[in-house]
Amino acid sequence: MATTTPNYGWAVPTSTDLVKDGATAIETLGDAIDASMNTALGTKKAGMVLLNTTSFSAVASQSINDVFSTTYDNYLILTSHTNSSAAQDLNLRLRVGGADNSTASSYVRQLMEASGSTVSGGRTTTDRHVFGVTNDILSNAQSLTVFNPFIAQPTVFYSQDLNSRSNAFIAVWGGTHNQSTSYTGFTIFPSAGNITGKITVFGYSK
Repeated sequence: MATTTPNYGWAVPTSTDLVKDGATAIETLGDAIDASMNTALGTKKAGMVLLNTTSFSAVASQSINDVFSTTYDNYLILTSHTNSSAAQDLNLRLRVGGADNSTASSYVRQLMEASGSTVSGGRTTTDRHVFGVTNDILSNAQSLTVFNPFIAQPTVFYSQDLNSRSNAFIAVWGGTHNQSTSYTGFTIFPSAGNITGKITVFGYSK
């Protein structure tokens, strides 16, 4: 092997190398890539792993099953969507065994919101976690982090909500679900209307 790659310096064969040396060349290159990746990531696993991508169209709710497990403690959920109805809350309920948990007063959330030059906030206790707003004329997007949903202890949420309003709207929610239950999935749904869009779920490596 008479040359190396320009960025990592991995030894690679050239066209003048003998065919009989091919297996050795592949082994050497594979070992070098493996070592470089392990050094770059600091682990054998990537820091964030894609678990699920689901697209949906004109639905009253969308459930994602079997994405929470013992493999990961914490999760990132990204959503992008529009709604057939204007200015509705986008809600989440945790689920297991194909059923949502809608226990009354089990979801508590705090909201801080800035719209134009106005800042507001408040606390709400209800049967769902609100983590964003969904609208009929805007592009809506949320970034929701869920902490320890699979562990049988209260689950914590943190989300950021953005959309294409001209006054640069932003809202931040923090919340908890006070049930000590192990959950494997979740459902999102608007307070009214039907939503169209996509959900992507990532797991944070331990």
